[in-house]
Amino acid sequence: MHRIFHYIIRMQQNGSTLLPSRAVGTLTDFKSVSVTIPVPWGTIAAKAWGNPSNLPVLALHGWQDNAGGFDNLIPLLSKEMYIVAMDWPGHGLSSKRPYLYNTFEYVSDIRYAADALKWKSFSLLAHSMGAGAASWFAAALPEKVKGLVLLDGIGFHSVEIADIPRQMGRALLALSQDAEIQSKVHPTWEAVVDRVLKGHASLDDNFDVSCAALLAARGAKAVEGGYEFTRDPKLKMPSLLRIPHELNITFLQQICCQTLVILPTHGKWYELMKKTISIVNNTKIHTAEVPGGHFVHMYNPETVCRLINDFLLTKNTEM
Repeated sequence: MHRIFHYIIRMQQNGSTLLPSRAVGTLTDFKSVSVTIPVPWGTIAAKAWGNPSNLPVLALHGWQDNAGGFDNLIPLLSKEMYIVAMDWPGHGLSSKRPYLYNTFEYVSDIRYAADALKWKSFSLLAHSMGAGAASWFAAALPEKVKGLVLLDGIGFHSVEIADIPRQMGRALLALSQDAEIQSKVHPTWEAVVDRVLKGHASLDDNFDVSCAALLAARGAKAVEGGYEFTRDPKLKMPSLLRIPHELNITFLQQICCQTLVILPTHGKWYELMKKTISIVNNTKIHTAEVPGGHFVHMYNPETVCRLINDFLLTKNTEM
């Protein structure tokens, strides 16, 4: 493990994008299959790559995205891994929750998935909000998580504890709007892709039409009059209970597995994440900086694929 982290640090200092070599796939020789995970309110939809007998990895996307966000990255990863990328409830092809969405429940969704897959222990590859859920799961059930790779995220979005009562008040007042939220029908497929592009480009200038099309392919469906997004409109409702900074830091301090946080140098939260990692001061958490923004794993997956391969495969053989 120390060899990897030393190399990562040296790579950052030299400004080089040359990475340690591991066997990687190509976009054409690593095919996915559909997986359905039963949950009490319906099903979680997922895509799986590789041989189920290989090293298990659960891939988790960000808020209002879907498993299609990993379509460019996972085929480049090593065939020594079995990777399952799931749609969070209310996202992609997964069932909607019958109630409002709260942050803590994303952590329990990981347990549902692992149990259905019959995994006693596994690694997590997570982006953005998915990185928050993965961080907390790793701290809560350390015996379950062998390794953690976080893409532009660590912990959940948190707030000052004094602000939580008023934020709950705003969420309570918004409950009356629940029944009024409807999915908008877009007249053409191009309009759907354009909507994804505009929403995501605000987080990353390099997010382009090809990235938007990947998310739209799994995140929209044909209806009368055009197309609508499959994600649950309730996702936009404010959460009743926000997370205080102190609680988030405590969870991150209790992560026990080796963790790699991949920091895009042009990411919106780059400085905040560096500050958070410094405050946490957990020797299990390591960082690697890569050029790019929030969705770098989608438009430049080669930048991160070998980092992920070397970290997860070496960790599983040396730990």
